Amino acid sequence: MKRPNSASLILFGFSLGLITTTNAGTLGSAVFGDVPSGTYYDSAVGDMYAAGIITGYSDGRFGPNDYVTRGQVAIMMQRFKAHLTGQTIQVSSSSRSRRVVSSSSVATTSSSTPVVDTTINNAGAFRFTTGSYKADESKGTATINVIRYGGNTGTVTVKYKTENETATSGSDYDHTEGILTFADGKTSGSFVVPITDDSESEGNETVFVKLSSPGGGGQLGSPDTATLTIVDNDAGDGSEIDASNINGVFIFSASEYQVAEDMGSIEIVIDRTSGATGTATVKFATSNGTADSSYYDQNIGTLTFDDGETSKKITITIKDNTKNNGNKTINLKLSLPTGNATLGSQSISTLIIVDNEISSFDNGNLRLSSDNYPNGSEGNPLVITIDRVGGSRGKVTVDYESVNGQARAGDDYTATSGTLSFEEGESQKLIIIPILRDTRDDPRETFRFKISNPIGGATLMSPSEAIVTIQ
Repeated sequence: MKRPNSASLILFGFSLGLITTTNAGTLGSAVFGDVPSGTYYDSAVGDMYAAGIITGYSDGRFGPNDYVTRGQVAIMMQRFKAHLTGQTIQVSSSSRSRRVVSSSSVATTSSSTPVVDTTINNAGAFRFTTGSYKADESKGTATINVIRYGGNTGTVTVKYKTENETATSGSDYDHTEGILTFADGKTSGSFVVPITDDSESEGNETVFVKLSSPGGGGQLGSPDTATLTIVDNDAGDGSEIDASNINGVFIFSASEYQVAEDMGSIEIVIDRTSGATGTATVKFATSNGTADSSYYDQNIGTLTFDDGETSKKITITIKDNTKNNGNKTINLKLSLPTGNATLGSQSISTLIIVDNEISSFDNGNLRLSSDNYPNGSEGNPLVITIDRVGGSRGKVTVDYESVNGQARAGDDYTATSGTLSFEEGESQKLIIIPILRDTRDDPRETFRFKISNPIGGATLMSPSEAIVTIQ
């Protein structure tokens, strides 16, 4: 086995104090500039960072390809144990030596050796069961579950409330707040968020749900903030291919964008697809993700498309700074189309501001988001995601095609091929493959989808080929 390099010895940091948790759903690429957005480990790095299980280098890097020592694994396991059991880990020094003090024994040590005090909280800690909930707009309510873990002694309480993200209280859902009480021995509770079923085609929208102010000796665990996604049941909710509309279907040109912090600005393209008959308008808005006003200038307005006009651009100004604080995100949203136009499945997108102090930014690498799509369903379209990671300078293209396996084009799916263009700033695109319905009792059949021949300075990275299984 290859020996770890010396730099890897500080990969996870030897401060055993649990890190301040970030918002649920954090991506590793939003915290560490050297974690490429869309990699298979992106969400895992973010989740474990938010939970306090792993940290990073002191200069803000994560080092995704560095080696881990047995000592570092022990520290991660200790943090994981503390996370599951509600233990509190405290460190009195930043030195790498350590000894543990428990209720049963005390180890003597010199003043230069830190002491870790690990205690169990018998009252327990509170967390959501997941960082992401989902509710159909037509259901009327969403039930949010909270668990008490690591201890169940005594009566404890915790406050909860909702906050707007892209959804608006009063029109998309009812603002909800209150107190959950857990009796002695009780370990689970829940509250209900009323959902408004409207007739607007506005795409999926999100609500923050948060826990705070634990009482009775309880503590906050992780995640203590989660996202509730309200799935639009009107046209353009992304559950099927956007319906044809001669007046137009408004979408962002990409499902994700990237801009380097020092590039000054980025142009975001809004497309009017399917049709362009008559004059139509659509509102657009930026809002804070993990970025705030110190990273960009908010841009809110209305775009007017004249008869026959199919594309418009908006400019977002980006602010540079010298801090090593990782990538940041901005939410992009289209809403309230007029002129009988509608919103498409890509009416919500994300802009990632890449921290140029700790990351390079070039033409990027092209890859599929997964090498396996196991749940292709007859009669439903399959969405393939192609990511451009490591930079989005300039325009690049890549060829794509489906390749028969046991599943055959024309019988089981529609053959799909072409050249996909990424304009400057575009970092994620979607390809839709129609899966055909038949009356035969077929076994599970597969075909392949692959990308090749990148042009414009981008390169291919793995996976560049995926297996699609039709159920």
